[in-house]
Amino acid sequence: MYLPRVKNDSVWGSLKFLFLGALLIFLINNWFGFDNALTTGVIDRWQILIHLHAGSVGWITLSAIGLMLWVYTGDRSVDAAHEGQARLLAQGATVIFALYVVAFGLSYAFEDSFLVYVHPILGVLAVLTLWWATIWSFGQMKHQAPLTTVHLLATGALLTASIGATVGMLLGLEHAIGQFLPLADDRIGAHAAMMDTYLFLVASAIIELVHRKEASRWGWAGLAQAVLWMVAAALVPIAYFLNLVQQILPLFGLMLIGGMVIFLVRFGWRALVSLPTGAGVKAWAFFGALGLVAYFAMFMYGVSIGFDFAVMPSWFFAVFAHVGFVGMMTNVLMALQASRGQAAKAVLPWGEPAALWLMNLGIIAFLGLKIASDIRTGAWVMGAGVVLGVVVMGMRVNRS
Repeated sequence: MYLPRVKNDSVWGSLKFLFLGALLIFLINNWFGFDNALTTGVIDRWQILIHLHAGSVGWITLSAIGLMLWVYTGDRSVDAAHEGQARLLAQGATVIFALYVVAFGLSYAFEDSFLVYVHPILGVLAVLTLWWATIWSFGQMKHQAPLTTVHLLATGALLTASIGATVGMLLGLEHAIGQFLPLADDRIGAHAAMMDTYLFLVASAIIELVHRKEASRWGWAGLAQAVLWMVAAALVPIAYFLNLVQQILPLFGLMLIGGMVIFLVRFGWRALVSLPTGAGVKAWAFFGALGLVAYFAMFMYGVSIGFDFAVMPSWFFAVFAHVGFVGMMTNVLMALQASRGQAAKAVLPWGEPAALWLMNLGIIAFLGLKIASDIRTGAWVMGAGVVLGVVVMGMRVNRS
């Protein structure tokens, strides 16, 4: 079941603005991805940060807000206030997140100038926008009938992202004014591991949307899946800032496993057996589900060794990030974009299957070469598929 067109024309138009914005910001990620592939030796920190956050903030989190606006409007008849709030949220989040991504590059590339303050200032605006989306999402629950597991997952994802982003914003503020948060063995992990975990909520919500047959009220299994992953993510900053990583990590891992088992039994298996014969929403969801399983396996490996980077192979972080951000999230978000542009699927009909297979075969090439020889050449194939996907989806969404 693909997402139906939003009944309200104004909200549908707001989603068009947001989805096109997410695609354009994703091009920043792609640009630096190609540049990283050409760079020999160590990549500058500012370059890694802008590449990473153009994907995590501009592409994934902005799309998560779009998912929430979509499912909480749907075929409801909404008033002018709902239209206005959706429009302001969609446009405001797109502009603020785009500026926030650029701020990473400026603040970390020119650390000895006033530009170091650009990042925390825009970080505050971005976090407030994310909390606004979260609170608005909770407020829409009472108007939604039926309230499905997808709604719970979408709202839970935004709540989790808001908490994780707040931690990240505070760390960014420390970069400008000095340390004030509690000391921790891995301060970045208190933010990054939580944001890594919230991806499960977004990816599983989209996969469920693609494969459910009808909208039905949430069940206890779906609620347990959402709660297990949300609580697990919330344990991350507690574990790091209280230096209780080794004590909390086993519980964190068990919660992740519990949520994953429930997801696979509920909807994950449907995505994994829907083998792609061409392109389309279900084909993207198939590769996204494969990426989710691979990402989860790598995540659990990290949990098993206490995320000790001294023990991990040198290629682990790059492979882990690309399995999660491209293999899992870009595939499921392309499914979301394909559904939004369904009315214009005749535009570049060859482009979608070409993008799908280039990207996913490119992921395999990138991972294989990175692991075997520590080279990034495979990123060119993967990146070509991603850019083609951005072009195709952008044209279709624009004409829908």
